This record gives sequence, structure tokens and C-alpha cells, in this order.
Amino acid sequence: MRRASLWLLIASLPLVCGGCPRPHGDAPMVVLVLVDTLRRDSLSCYGSPRPTPAIDALAARGARFEQAVSSAGWTLPSVASILTGVAPAVHQARGKNTRLTPISPDVPTGAELLAKAGVRTLAFTNAAFVNPLLGLTRGFEFESHHHAYNHEMRRADATVDAALAKLAEDDGRATFCLVHLFDPHLDYDPPGEYAQRYTQGLANPKRPLRWEDCSKVLPGQSETVTPEHAAMVRSAYDAEVAFVDAQIGRLVAELERRGDLARTTIVVTADHGEEFWDHGAFEHGHSLYDELVRVPLVVCTPASIAAHSIDVPVRSLDLMPTVFELLGVPPPASFEGRSLLAVLRGEDRAPRTAVIDGTLYGHDKVALRNERYKLILDRAPGADRPVELYDWVADPRERTDLSRGRPEVTSELRTDLESRLAAYAQQAKSLRPGALLDLSPQNQSEILKQLDALGYGGGN
Repeated sequence: MRRASLWLLIASLPLVCGGCPRPHGDAPMVVLVLVDTLRRDSLSCYGSPRPTPAIDALAARGARFEQAVSSAGWTLPSVASILTGVAPAVHQARGKNTRLTPISPDVPTGAELLAKAGVRTLAFTNAAFVNPLLGLTRGFEFESHHHAYNHEMRRADATVDAALAKLAEDDGRATFCLVHLFDPHLDYDPPGEYAQRYTQGLANPKRPLRWEDCSKVLPGQSETVTPEHAAMVRSAYDAEVAFVDAQIGRLVAELERRGDLARTTIVVTADHGEEFWDHGAFEHGHSLYDELVRVPLVVCTPASIAAHSIDVPVRSLDLMPTVFELLGVPPPASFEGRSLLAVLRGEDRAPRTAVIDGTLYGHDKVALRNERYKLILDRAPGADRPVELYDWVADPRERTDLSRGRPEVTSELRTDLESRLAAYAQQAKSLRPGALLDLSPQNQSEILKQLDALGYGGGN
């Protein structure tokens, strides 16, 4: 269906996320708010005791997905899958520590294809692992990137300011806008009043909280993490989330004030979550448990959907096909993901099996998550736990490994996973890998030179 005819259909339907009529133009707009390291249960619409009213309001007027699964437990492969609609083994944007490979030059990004179809494409990104050098921003005609490491980030308020300023330059085209907010990632350093929410009751509150401050007590050390330490770290993280929520609320309010909300779909999701010792460790990139790969996904759209919670298992690589359908652009054959609009309308209840691929630290791990089970494979020779199986429906915290107790299920899922990985490998044979990059802080001057040559100098 062509973009214009699709939007005329959508515009004629009752609004879920309403706004004042727009005086200038009615081309559709999709704003994808990608919050780095946003754990789903840090949002009150997903059960957090700490309020996140802005995201809650979007969920109340739109749809909240209960079983959205990322393609990885760390940023690069996850974001690359969101932006290309394909699995990590296909786009090949992966790596270890700071040695990373970009998206294959032969894999088109959604932004590239949208731009060719005449869509205005805008991106506002932050931090080292969401970097133009990694191919993540290919196809965005305007890109504001702030290259930094944990302690030098551009906060959510500044990122939202930049996005709102550019969105105001409406030229009548349909728009896809990526807004990447980095705040919930380490270092934990919430601003102003938000810092007070976690420092209350602490004799010597420390800011910022860095990795060594949070993870000084880990498995294998002589001490065990205390409830007080875990609560302090989680509170600092939740304060960052509260600040991000407020900035998302400001973004929505300004779009409504301008009269743009009636034509805008807002999607809020995460690249991955964060572990707070759920399985004995801290942070992310080291495992494939649900605290890292089951992500929040809220979609608030002018299309005709009833506000509701959706328990159909879906994948983050389904997001770009959804953007294409919302903007009326035919999806390319390269997409593995499928649009979520039929799910939103209640027309598609089929669960979508997710392949979760890759770790940033430690052993290489892959997983398959279907409508009931998750199978995790540790690829390291001699691994202590080469296979794990969890019934996430009955055991959502993934406490009981069933791999020995249900060998037939383990075998069936392993065969399925290996078959999918073999198909990905076959597909990737014809695709060139990107050149290996070392994005360690020690190489920052060279990285900045390369970014400057691409037009991203000055922290733009």
C-alpha cells in the first residue's frame, strides 16, 4: 500500500494518542525513543513501585508489549538488529570488549531505504557503541551524535532539545526520527532532584556511581552483595530512569502543543536491560537471561487500536518493519522481522521465536526463546553449563534449569536453534564483513578525527 493511501486510512480512524489538528501538513511521523539499558521492571507500567508517569501515559493510551525480546544483551548487535530488521549473525555488528565490527556494508539499514523512498530521516544518538563508524546511522539525512564514554554523556534533556528543534523544521515529508537516550547506562549520575531520590538515607552518598563502585562485590569474592548495597545501586539507576521518563514526557507534551501528536506514532523501547545480581552478576553484556533481553516496548499510535497489554511474544527486529508500514513504505525482502501492526489490531496472535546472539564479555552464548521455553547455549569448550533450559512461563525469573529434566525439549530446541544459526551463516556468506574497529577510550583522539571527517566533530 502506498504511503499516502495508508495514512489516509489511519487518519480516518479514531485516535488513541490525540492532539490538536495540525495547521501545516499531515504527513505521518514515527519517533522511536530507544533508551539504553532500560530494564522493563524499572517502569511502573511494568510493575515498578517507582513512578514513570510519562511512559505510563503512553502505554495507557496505546499498547504495552509484555514479551518483547531483544536480539542481544548488549548495545551494538541489539541496536543494529532494530535498525536493519535482521539477526546479528546476518548484519555482523558484534565484537568483544571494545574491538567491534560495523554492520556489513551489504546489509541495508531501514533509514537508508526510507530515505530512498522520500522519508525524512533524523537521528540523535549518544555514546561510543551507537556510533556512525559502526554503520548504525547510515541513511539518516541528519544525525546528531555525541561520542562519549560512560562519564561524558549528553543527558536526555539536551538530546530531546536537539530532537525537538530539528523536528520543528517540517518540510512536508513523512518522518522517521530515532532518539537514543543513554542516561540509565553507567555511570549512574542522576541530576538535581533525581539524585536526591537515591541519596536519601545514605551517610556518604557517592556521585557518580561507576562500575567499580557498583560491582565491587561479585561472585567468587570473599564477600557477598548486601541488600543495602544492591538497593543503593538500584535506586541510583531508577533515579536515572525517572529523569529519562520526565524528558520523554516533555517530548510528548511539546509535540502535542505543536499539533503534531495526532500524526505521530511514538515507540519507547530499550536495546537491553541491566542485571542487578539476579543471576549473581551486575551490568550487562555477559548473559542472555531475561533481565537483559526481555525489554519494554510501548507503542502509542494514531492507528485504530484499543489501549491494551499484549502478551504475544515479539522481537525488537520487528520494529523497523512496523515503521515501514506506518509510513506506507513497502518493506524490503532483507527484513527478517515482521510488522507489529497486525498484532496491535489483534489480528495476529502467532508467537515469534527470537534468536538471541552474542555477548560482549566472557564466553560466546546464543539463545532461542519461543512461546514457552528459552534455551541457552554456551559455545566455550569445556563450559561449566553448556546448555540451559528454562520454562519462562512457569519460571519467569529463570531459576530452575530444566535441561537435564526435559531432555526431549532441550534436544528439540537445540536442533531448532542450530538450524536457524546455520541458515543465518549461509545468508551471511555473501555479505562482506565490516572492518574491525577498536573503540577503546585510549583511541578516542583517532575516533574523533574519523568522526570529524564524517561531519560529526564538536560533539554534534
